[in-house]
Amino acid sequence: MSENSIRFVGNFHSITIHPSAKLEIGRWVEMRSFSSLDVFPGAQLKLGDSVFINEHCTIRCAHSISIGSGTMIGDGARIYDQDHLYSSYHIDHWGITKANVSIGKDCWIGANAVITKGVTIGDNVIIGAGTVVTKDIPSNSTIHGTGNIIKTRYQSPYQVAILTFSDKIEHLSYLLEELPEVDFHIAAPTNISETLMAYNRFANCHLYTRFSGPERTVSLLQQVGCYLDINEGAEVDNIVQQALSLSKPVFAFDTVAHQSDSRIKYFSSDSPEKMVEAIKETFGLKFNE
Repeated sequence: MSENSIRFVGNFHSITIHPSAKLEIGRWVEMRSFSSLDVFPGAQLKLGDSVFINEHCTIRCAHSISIGSGTMIGDGARIYDQDHLYSSYHIDHWGITKANVSIGKDCWIGANAVITKGVTIGDNVIIGAGTVVTKDIPSNSTIHGTGNIIKTRYQSPYQVAILTFSDKIEHLSYLLEELPEVDFHIAAPTNISETLMAYNRFANCHLYTRFSGPERTVSLLQQVGCYLDINEGAEVDNIVQQALSLSKPVFAFDTVAHQSDSRIKYFSSDSPEKMVEAIKETFGLKFNE
């Protein structure tokens, strides 16, 4: 099966795609059991890379629906770009109105949520379970309830990244405690162990399991201010050189550094406070007196 196709998992998928419909399917798109997909004549459906559609979902595309890369759709969610047209008189009930639906990247649409026609949803949005979305939602927001209550999702201006196969990351607790203003993005191509998951107790620690794809890696590196080469075990996808190629500062502990390069700043594992100072200096953060 081509990477640019939908991978149907389980049983009982209802798929109706008109020959005149236009589809743009990214890589690694997955649809689970008992889901329904209808694309009407002349309609346009775009699914970005790694879109995940869980069981019992429905997508009815009569005009145009676009779902960005990395967006996940929970059980029983519904997405419609059309609505029935009813007058006060019961003469005919087949008329419909249509309007584009656009959903950004890296969103989470909760179980049994409903997305209605004409809605634009930004990137990195969380939609609570059972929410009926009737208005636009800005990026980096959460929305829940029948009143469409929108709250901004805070994003720190100071961010670092770590890609790792291992759950052993040198002085991670110390760094998280000493740099509360800095958000740490820790991504693993594998399932995350309980040891690593325990770092969720830190508000500035963000974990990503089964993280894969060159575009996602580049996007993460572009987002952060520096890369920390502080994990044990093998290096992930030559990530240190990828960070350097994007002119990102790279800080490494001497005991676990994966590469030797004059552009990398190395620190003794016996002096983690020196790395803390370097990160603060990089971001222009104040030092404790």
